Amino acid sequence: GAVGSVSEGVPVRSPRIRGHRRVAPCSGAMFSRKPQYEATPDGSSLEDLSRKLAVDLRKHVRKLDSHKPHTKEWLGMVDSLLHISNIAMMEHRLPREQDSATLWEGEELTVRFLLEEGKLNLCLRLMHDYKTAQRALAKADASGGGDNSTAAVAARAALEAKTLESRCLVFEQSLSVLLKCAFEHVEPLQTIDMPELIEHVCEVLDVAAAQPAGTLELNRTQESAVPLYLSALVKRLDALDEVRVSGLLKSHSVVPRVLHFASVHGDALDVDVLEAVGAFVCGVMASEDWATHKGTHLPPKPATPSALPGAPAPLPEIDARACLVELKRRLTKGAAADSEMRKKFGPLLREAEGIERLTRLKAES
Repeated sequence: GAVGSVSEGVPVRSPRIRGHRRVAPCSGAMFSRKPQYEATPDGSSLEDLSRKLAVDLRKHVRKLDSHKPHTKEWLGMVDSLLHISNIAMMEHRLPREQDSATLWEGEELTVRFLLEEGKLNLCLRLMHDYKTAQRALAKADASGGGDNSTAAVAARAALEAKTLESRCLVFEQSLSVLLKCAFEHVEPLQTIDMPELIEHVCEVLDVAAAQPAGTLELNRTQESAVPLYLSALVKRLDALDEVRVSGLLKSHSVVPRVLHFASVHGDALDVDVLEAVGAFVCGVMASEDWATHKGTHLPPKPATPSALPGAPAPLPEIDARACLVELKRRLTKGAAADSEMRKKFGPLLREAEGIERLTRLKAES
């Protein structure tokens, strides 16, 4: 059903604990996975605490608003974002009874509240605007400063430059985690502004790929998060408008872009991020669109993707097939015969091995 039709009072199921009999939960969602017991001296106080924590979380979610990056109002949201993202991560780590359970059947209240309060697309816009502003600051600093430099922006916010940079990093890390937790569910992916998400992802990949290897901040920043977003997207492609999403992936050359990014920074990427790149590529290969538009997703010859407003121009020519072979080598490094690895990345490995065979045959002829 529509997200907006779900009320705040959707009850959250608590697990049955051996030796205790579970009773019906009170009205209103519980804040954490705590079992409800028969009346005990402190039972009501536990319920009251859970309810208060949930109310407090919703208040922080409601504080999120559309503010210009680096302003006092924008900086005022950072603590709320940090609070929300910490809870989202704790909820995300809870065991799920069923991977196919809907968001409304689970206990991740943070993501639910983002949807109920209409803040999910706001979070994406906040991140997109922030990364655009971050690139503008870097450009101003590189050209000698001025009114748009980090020092000048910090002064207008009555902060030291290092303090501003620290607050910005907390903002990005917190919002990166929050979006990652959201995209683990199909409902947020059905709600998100997909064109803006894809444009933002491509801008992040392009700017990152233009930086020398080993120079990126990859600790929970967008540069390490966007491959996770893409992996989550294709995992649930069959529950989305596949034709529309595939069209965006083609028109924005997302496969070549993410392969190029992994080629430049693969040595510095965590295993889960590198495997997310592989999972995304495999997901595209498994889609219906791949069979008829393989040459668009994975150009047979080096090609230059179309430039985006927030990305550097001109973009380099990308040999996506060579990058795919390089990704295959990274994924199978030390595990070439691992059956589990072949099961996870079978389509990618077979495609890369086919490219390697053709390369050898051309070299021998």
